[in-house]
Amino acid sequence: MRTKIKLPDQRVLLFVLAVLLVTAVAATAVLLRQPSADTTAEAEASSGENFRLVVDGGIYMPNENRSLISSYRAEDTIRDALERSGIIRFDNEGRIASVDDTELHSELVWSVKQNGKEIPGDDFSARVQAGDEILLYIEAPGNDGAPVNTLLISGGELNPSLGGSYAHPYAEGTLVRDVLKASGLVTMSENDRNIRLVKANPDTQEGYMTKPRERWVLKVNGKELNPDRGFDMPLQPGDYVELTLERF
Repeated sequence: MRTKIKLPDQRVLLFVLAVLLVTAVAATAVLLRQPSADTTAEAEASSGENFRLVVDGGIYMPNENRSLISSYRAEDTIRDALERSGIIRFDNEGRIASVDDTELHSELVWSVKQNGKEIPGDDFSARVQAGDEILLYIEAPGNDGAPVNTLLISGGELNPSLGGSYAHPYAEGTLVRDVLKASGLVTMSENDRNIRLVKANPDTQEGYMTKPRERWVLKVNGKELNPDRGFDMPLQPGDYVELTLERF
């Protein structure tokens, strides 16, 4: 006996197809309405429930520039907000000691403005308001606009956690060795011809000593220096010194 299969009515098929089409269009519309990651970030940046932290190294540390969006908390003082950023460290006197582990010469200081208004260097007790812009920038009191020499330290692949930087006011006759020693990050040998220890922070008790088949490569403006004579190289305004740990 043959069983006859009854096909659905044509009107039923058309109805099902219509339902499926409407569902697909609705799903596509929902996806299109969902903001992208960039759009979400822009929305958060303009939200009244956030504030912006801007770091500007200016002519002193041109590689130290960033803008961060942080969640606003009503109880936050400026110091709270800066510490909560995770990139700013204060000294025992309540002044900014470093930003991103960047140490400055004693003649240079990190200064702060809240919505364009300068904040005293040791008083960060003012409250942060929703929508505020907190600006960190480097100043050279009494020496505005003077050029500097910058030291950039990198542990490379051998020691990625070892990294730091330092800005040194330029003076005629400044040598590579002068910047290294003044930074507080580099300890030279007694005859000033070799590097003994390097650390990321002057307050760190122990520095890093190279292991067998490791060496510190010294560069100025990206050009490698002679290991014997590089320390004696005179620097020009704006020159930057690189000290990188490498294997040989």
